[in-house]
Amino acid sequence: MLKGAIARRYAEAIFNIARQQQTVDRTLDEVRSIAELFAQRKMAYLLSEPKIPLARKEQALRQALASRVLPTSLNLALLVVQRNLVELMPNIARELEQLVLQYKNQAIAEVITAAPLDEAALQRVKQALERRTGKEIILQTKVDPEILGGIIARVGDEVIDASVQHRLATLQQRLLQETAAHSAELLASLELPAELATVNDPPVQDRAEPTRTQ
Repeated sequence: MLKGAIARRYAEAIFNIARQQQTVDRTLDEVRSIAELFAQRKMAYLLSEPKIPLARKEQALRQALASRVLPTSLNLALLVVQRNLVELMPNIARELEQLVLQYKNQAIAEVITAAPLDEAALQRVKQALERRTGKEIILQTKVDPEILGGIIARVGDEVIDASVQHRLATLQQRLLQETAAHSAELLASLELPAELATVNDPPVQDRAEPTRTQ
């Protein structure tokens, strides 16, 4: 929770600067690239190893980034290293992406289908999701034959499952529930009323054996 809050604070800081400088898109691309750089094995070791002097780490970053990124993006990278927050760089990139999406009133939709969709079908899906969310949709497509047919769309925390697999599972569950309900009704109809369940046989009277005459 604390790491998430820290990452968001750094993301908000560079986002506000990028918005003022009108470099939002470029800054997002650069922060993503920095996160990828920090994830590389050699660079990750260099930046995380406490025995390596900070000056050497900063020099390596300047050599890798100075000619490729804006000064603000480079300063972010240096600040993250100085404060020993290297492992948070991917989180900062993700938080920045969410801020940019909100700023542009956009949303990323992961669309899963059993087979690839043609351009016309993708446009229909995009328009339907835009009507549902009120946002401009950025589609990310994935093919999964196991869903059999139909479509699954994930937009943020919302999942829209219109797959054949889901419909079959729902139908199966409904049939099981209906079968169980019918079975219970049948058993109930076969139960005897309480007053008939007990056989009221007449009590058996003790009979004295006849006395034999000697």
